[in-house]
Amino acid sequence: MHIDFVRAAPLPRVGWVLLIAGFALTGVAADQAMRFRQQQDAWNQAQDKAAQQVAENERQRLAALPLPMPSYEDDKRWRRAATELALPWLGTLRAIEHATKPPVFLVGFKAEPVSGRLQLEAESPDLDAALAYVATLQAESQLANTQLVSHQQVSDSQGQMQLRISLQTQWVSER
Repeated sequence: MHIDFVRAAPLPRVGWVLLIAGFALTGVAADQAMRFRQQQDAWNQAQDKAAQQVAENERQRLAALPLPMPSYEDDKRWRRAATELALPWLGTLRAIEHATKPPVFLVGFKAEPVSGRLQLEAESPDLDAALAYVATLQAESQLANTQLVSHQQVSDSQGQMQLRISLQTQWVSER
């Protein structure tokens, strides 16, 4: 047996070969992992693009479709209500409210929406106040053809005599 303490033993060549092969395999594995990641990213981008294209096509298809007709538009009651709501109710009621001042009191109101005719019942202390009320209604721009239809003396709940008048007028359609 011989031991030489001065000179180091040479490293085996097999170790160097294995070390170099390990580095080479690590490089190949890293390259494969990077290529796989790039392929995965490209596939995800393609999927996102395809989903966006499908969404855009669906949006364009829906935009091209005609708007559905609401089912209530075929209903005669709805059409009648819509027609009546378009009538000049607010202006007419404001004109009547503006004209009706004490000592004349409005006690009844009946409207015919088709013709626009209004039937008013009022109480007045005397004929002069009743005629002044008719003149005030005739001066309102929202009302037309105002006329006194009838009048009669009646007693109120305290036994005082009042003049009950019946008027006919017509609203003016807004343009």
